[in-house]
Amino acid sequence: MVSTFDGIKNTLSGLFGQKDEVPHYKEDLVDLVDREFKRRQDERKAFELQMRLNLAFYEGNQYLEINTAANSLVEQPVLTDYSEREVFNNIAPNIETRISKLKRIRPALTVRPGSTEQDDIHSAKVGTRLLRNVYNDQEIRDKLNDVYIWSETCGGVVFKLAWNPEAGKQVVGLDETGQQVSMPEGDIDVTICPPQEIYPDSCYFQDIEDCKSIIHARAYSIDSIFEQYGVKVREEEATASSIQRSMTGLGGLGYGQGGFHIGSIKLKNHAIVKEYYERPSKEYPEGRLIIVAGGELLHSGPLPFNVGKNDQPGLPFVKLDCLKRPGIFWGKTVLERLIPVQRRYNALRNRKAEYLNRCAIGQWLAEDGATDLDILEQDGITPGAIIVYQKGFSKPEMVQNPSLPPAFETEEQTLLQEFSILSGVSEISRQSAAPVGVKSGVALSIVQEQDDTRLSNTAENIERAMIRLGKMILRLYRQFVQFPRTLQEIGQNNVVEVIDWVGSDLTSDDVIIESFSAMTESPAIRRQMVFDLLESGLMNNPETGQIDKETRNKVFEMIELGTWESTVDVEQLHVQKAERENRAFTQGQLTQPVQYDDHLLHIDRHNQFRLDAEYEEMVAQNPQIEQIFNAHVQMHQAVINQAMMAQQLAMAQQAQGGDAHAQRV
Repeated sequence: MVSTFDGIKNTLSGLFGQKDEVPHYKEDLVDLVDREFKRRQDERKAFELQMRLNLAFYEGNQYLEINTAANSLVEQPVLTDYSEREVFNNIAPNIETRISKLKRIRPALTVRPGSTEQDDIHSAKVGTRLLRNVYNDQEIRDKLNDVYIWSETCGGVVFKLAWNPEAGKQVVGLDETGQQVSMPEGDIDVTICPPQEIYPDSCYFQDIEDCKSIIHARAYSIDSIFEQYGVKVREEEATASSIQRSMTGLGGLGYGQGGFHIGSIKLKNHAIVKEYYERPSKEYPEGRLIIVAGGELLHSGPLPFNVGKNDQPGLPFVKLDCLKRPGIFWGKTVLERLIPVQRRYNALRNRKAEYLNRCAIGQWLAEDGATDLDILEQDGITPGAIIVYQKGFSKPEMVQNPSLPPAFETEEQTLLQEFSILSGVSEISRQSAAPVGVKSGVALSIVQEQDDTRLSNTAENIERAMIRLGKMILRLYRQFVQFPRTLQEIGQNNVVEVIDWVGSDLTSDDVIIESFSAMTESPAIRRQMVFDLLESGLMNNPETGQIDKETRNKVFEMIELGTWESTVDVEQLHVQKAERENRAFTQGQLTQPVQYDDHLLHIDRHNQFRLDAEYEEMVAQNPQIEQIFNAHVQMHQAVINQAMMAQQLAMAQQAQGGDAHAQRV
């Protein structure tokens, strides 16, 4: 596979501030990686051929089969010149329907706090916001489209994580000479690796956690390798898949060559970059990362990423399977089950087409010597042609073809039903039409629920992989973010919430998933459920018996009409303003209360912030923070006292005015 670099070299050379560890036995390391790569290639050959066959059938190249003797895909030969070889691809729409339903899963990663302490709550809040930002910045939703395609066709796919110091926002820092320069702050890099690029140490380890080492191999041009690593490597044999014309003879009446199939072409001026990741062991406590290409050692050193448990060095990979296979690394896809049915379906439809061809073209019966056969072959199919036959012989006549046996239609319907059963996709999902004989709404709901149940195994695998990915992302941020960063998010009422954080703030990586899955409920079903809850009164305020403003806005969100009628929550705006003041006070900035502040609410938020243990630590380091808080709270209290005095004076004046009026009367 040919692709661009994913930032691994930038991480290794620029992040740690140290040169690659190049031992004296670098030839041994190159030999180790090359031998392991060749061994793992041979061990994976059978699984790789199945992946290639799956892709071929998905693309419509369905006259291929696996030749176990040659370890390659070969095209099935054409038996006769008149044999039809059309493809009636039912695999593609079934797989595309599955992918469409899986796309409706919207995983929302959330970090749970380790305790009720304010520090843990703040850590969970920062982690949750970070995961949301990564989901948007790394375009995870777009990458999931590729993930679903690879997993549904090849049985699995792998996420690869790295830290790219060349990514992220530009910040001002100091270079080696002490001059201020603009530099990127670094960020996460998420790469989608097709299964063809991943080589575990054994194909019979089920998960990445079971593997001691993994090789990620990808073909790059020699110029790209030199630009990234500064090493000139020799050309290696690298191949890429391509569509090639079949050369096995004619296929069908008037269809020319047999069609096209997937073949392999050699890439020129390319080499395979093999990244060998090895887990920590007694011999290598920090693990190993060895990068080799074209017989040259590009890098050798410890594992760069602490993505393992307890922030230990680990393999930066997360595997997602369509369907897990016990004791086998490579997952299984439903497409493999559909291949025999698809072969049978193609054969059936082509036999029907051949029958129709014979009926349309026609066949003649003639006694020997009754007529010139050339007349029948050339003019017999021409409208208005005169056919001359010898007197005394029976005249030539057309062969009367019997009607197509009903078994053909029965078999076709059976095969179509098998497609639905094996793929887990019913007619209601694939054709947007109710199955035959199903008319009631309850029956349709049951069919839809059964349809979604068949996809639940794959959906659970997706959620499990996203949780592991979220944990690794937080561990990478905890490892590499050493200086304060600012996290901004637009909250309710379009108010920007700003959070300052560093890697040490991410104390928890307990990631859970709150998946809003539109796979299990359509918008119409969800809206009807909301209306039923409203009618039952379960969403009413227990104290007033009416729907309050907050619940009303939530209802609009649940039925996907947005919050276009929501009103500004003034109390929430005051709380956010008080929180911004708290952050300013901790940085030594004193702000003045304004006339329109809710002074009691502000005092309550300031005092709540000061009850946290983190605040005590800040005051111990800088006692001036306490003085700033006291001064600001006293200003709020002074305004409250002044308002109370003014109110008492007004009441006293009103009372005196009433007494004077009574005396005059």
